Amino acid sequence: MTSAFGRGLLLDDGDLVMEQRRLREVEGPANLGQALTLRVLTPFGSDPFNTTYGLDIGAAFTQANSVSVVKQLVQLNLVQTLGTDPRVRDIRQVVFDDDPRRVRAWTVRVELETVAGDPLTLLLDVGV
Repeated sequence: MTSAFGRGLLLDDGDLVMEQRRLREVEGPANLGQALTLRVLTPFGSDPFNTTYGLDIGAAFTQANSVSVVKQLVQLNLVQTLGTDPRVRDIRQVVFDDDPRRVRAWTVRVELETVAGDPLTLLLDVGV
């Protein structure tokens, strides 16, 4: 079921990876993980070719809300954003790190199920 997850160019910290003067590719679950991470890291509406792409969490951080409300808004937007990818069957769990020193940015673990029925876990840094 590797082909169901597609193929793309491998990124390392946002940079394309070269190997023997060729761009290195990524496929299968690794490609899906990379694509979903890029979707979350892209601000909603910032892609001029796909204005509905990206994570929309700006309002969560620009309004006066408690930390728990902000986390709920981020969680809802993560589920909505990741759930739009046709390779994702279900978002199982969204878990925030609970470091009290971090009130505007968190590491979030998202556990999901792919269309192939395989589990996939993403570790994402979200916030401002």
